[in-house]
Amino acid sequence: MLPAQPNQSLIDGLACLHALAVSPTAVGSRELARMLDLEPTRTNRLLKTLAHLGLAEQDEKRKYRVGPAIHVLGVESLHTSGFIDRAVEVLKGLDDQRLTVAMGVLWQDLICYLYHQYPSNTDGGTIRHRPVPASTSGLGLVLMAQKSDDELRAQYATRSGAYLEGRNGLLERVARVRRQGYALFDAGDGKRTVAIALEGGHRVAVGVSGSFPDDDVPGLVRELRSAAAQLAQAS
Repeated sequence: MLPAQPNQSLIDGLACLHALAVSPTAVGSRELARMLDLEPTRTNRLLKTLAHLGLAEQDEKRKYRVGPAIHVLGVESLHTSGFIDRAVEVLKGLDDQRLTVAMGVLWQDLICYLYHQYPSNTDGGTIRHRPVPASTSGLGLVLMAQKSDDELRAQYATRSGAYLEGRNGLLERVARVRRQGYALFDAGDGKRTVAIALEGGHRVAVGVSGSFPDDDVPGLVRELRSAAAQLAQAS
């Protein structure tokens, strides 16, 4: 919910930081200003402030990328809360050696993974998975189902890449998730994702993906609901 007097400098600064975080290469200040539709001089000041705080840094070409402080904040947040450590124990219970197990959080129009375990991995889960558009993710759809259609329209008004209206548009797919109480997403190549959102407004979802028949879906939903309930208590 937008406050009565939002701090626009903070909003724009975080937008700059987010753009740097998702960019695969360093970005110049003018290029970033064009990307975010911000005034170039203002963008340059925001980037210099972020660099002063260690949240951004410049490369040898004077372009900007995320700085070391952002990684420190991320690690501190994950470990101080203790949620990840508790969640891993719950998520291990979903590992049956044939499905990928994932947990992610919704931020704006992206799903950012907190845990992503492939069947062939034995490292106890990893967060080395790039964020993906929420509209192309089972976890994303089940979390967007917690928002109203008006909120989704406003969110995607300035973003491309998601077809909202009409048959099989984002709003129709989200409505289907609301009716079912879970997301069943076709990822292509015979692979699907089943996902459940944690209750209590956490904006966190858990899911499993892989190749499985329709008869397996009810059982997977039950397992995910049990895991989601445990995770909600652990958060």
